[in-house]
Amino acid sequence: MKRTVMNCLDELEEIAAYWIGRQFPRPDIVLGDEVDEPFCSWCGQTEDVLSFCTCGTRTLPWSRVIRLGSYKPPLSTCLIRGKYSRWYEVLELIGHRLGRRVRGCVPPHTVVVPMPMPYLRWWFRGINHSAVLAKYVAQSAGLQRCNPLLRKETPPQAGLSASGRTRLKINTIRSFPWANLRGKPVVLVDDVLTTGRTLEVASKALKSIGASTITVAVAAVTNYEESPKKVISASFTH
Repeated sequence: MKRTVMNCLDELEEIAAYWIGRQFPRPDIVLGDEVDEPFCSWCGQTEDVLSFCTCGTRTLPWSRVIRLGSYKPPLSTCLIRGKYSRWYEVLELIGHRLGRRVRGCVPPHTVVVPMPMPYLRWWFRGINHSAVLAKYVAQSAGLQRCNPLLRKETPPQAGLSASGRTRLKINTIRSFPWANLRGKPVVLVDDVLTTGRTLEVASKALKSIGASTITVAVAAVTNYEESPKKVISASFTH
């Protein structure tokens, strides 16, 4: 069935290329090969730019960070297009790659949990990118997945400064009343780790319902020496 769908997509792509003169890029080509960078396994910062590391200034509620790379092209561009252009296929590919890195690094009874998205934002964007990533992380890592958290509507973190991000209130993310992760290790999945404040708030909510340990799995980490993230156009350039 999946092969049939791919064949149909190939034919549609050929038609589009012939009549419109545009060739839409494949996710694996756009994202490129996987690159291994040395990074701090606790805060996620790339080791060769560690001029100031969060490890020495605060206690983080998770035990480990697993990531694909730094927040820079082509990874950053693919994440932006996945979130704002609803490019599901590239999020699927990123999730599979991240899941392969998670596999074998956590106990087999670990539960994969996506960073929750406010329902209004989900409705406007038409895609819950963290849930898509978590789905394929769990699939590639051979782990269970659940969604025990919900989130209040707040300004998107991508539009805030570093100081604005750290002011995110603890009650903006909470668990469903019936949620229970007692004694379960958790892999918390998000797209980007910048200041880590959102992941901290979500981690505390997970620990309040019994999560034993928390591993953060993110597609990308913004290094401290880099400029703040900006929401850029998600349109393709040719």
